[in-house]
Amino acid sequence: MKLETGKYTEITDLAFEINPDYKKESYIRFFVCPDVLDIWLVRILDGFNEEYEKEEGILLLERNNIPKQYKGYTVGINDIKRIIKEDNGENWDIKEYTDIDDIIDDLDSGFGINNLKG
Repeated sequence: MKLETGKYTEITDLAFEINPDYKKESYIRFFVCPDVLDIWLVRILDGFNEEYEKEEGILLLERNNIPKQYKGYTVGINDIKRIIKEDNGENWDIKEYTDIDDIIDDLDSGFGINNLKG
C-alpha cells in the first residue's frame, strides 16, 4: 500500500479486515491522508445525514485528524492499522453528499487517490 504526504489512499479492505463492525455500522469506504503534522482518516457512512438521522440516499463523510509523532514522521502500514484499531468514531468535521463520485472528486483534488477501488 502506497502512502504519500498530501495524497489520499483508500484503505477500505484493510479497515473491514481489522474492524468488521464497520460494516454493521453502515460504513462503506475508508481513506487516509498523511499530512505534514497529522494523518487524516476519512470514513464514509451510508444512509445518514449530518444530524446522524437515517436518510436514504445520503452519504456522510466523517473526517478525523490524528496527530503524527513528529513533523516529518513517515507514516507506514502499522500506523494505519493502529489508527483503525484505536478508532473511537470521533470526527474533526463532517459533510453530506448524495454521490460517491463527488466524494472521490473532493478527496482527489487533482492529485489522485492511491489504491482507489473501481
